[in-house]
Amino acid sequence: MRTLLLSLALLTGATAAQAQSAAGGGSRFGFKVGVVAATLAGDDKDFQGDVQNRFGFLAGLTTTKALGVGSLFELHPELLYSQRGYQIDDVSKTTFHNIDLPLLARVNAEGLVFEAGPQVGYLFARKTKFEDAATPDITARGELNKLLFGYIFGVGYQLASGPNVGIRYNGGITRLYDGDAALAGGNKIRNSVFQFHLGFDFPGGN
Repeated sequence: MRTLLLSLALLTGATAAQAQSAAGGGSRFGFKVGVVAATLAGDDKDFQGDVQNRFGFLAGLTTTKALGVGSLFELHPELLYSQRGYQIDDVSKTTFHNIDLPLLARVNAEGLVFEAGPQVGYLFARKTKFEDAATPDITARGELNKLLFGYIFGVGYQLASGPNVGIRYNGGITRLYDGDAALAGGNKIRNSVFQFHLGFDFPGGN
């Protein structure tokens, strides 16, 4: 799995480099931090109880390459640590820890940014904490899918001086559970996450 993640990271970097050589325009490198409101989506999302939002955070590195004349279009890969999960009221709180690789196409209209694209992520840890202190926490990933594909669309604003802000929806394509857990009622569950972030871009070269 580490080899797969390394390959994906190299592929993302190669794609960005290819875009740089194929089109004019400057590149920017930066970072972002933010909060997430995560829950589950799908017909079976409440098979364990009434599912509610679980709040967490994200942080990571970004790079942006302007494409074409006027720099209206951009290619925007990221490498992020992001939390997901869900909460069952008065029962438990579950947090998923992920490494995500979004590859987004963006339109930058005088600082107003519209973005969309695919994402691949790796679920490397999980913790479920129960409200009942007598019930032990769950940390095993069990039958959770580790490799997760999804999509992103969002809107934001980028100042020429570097600061930026944005809001996104991150939807899951891969189902959350596999194996017997899916057969028990979780076969249509996916991640559903809203992300709110602040960031800063440093100017790069052409």
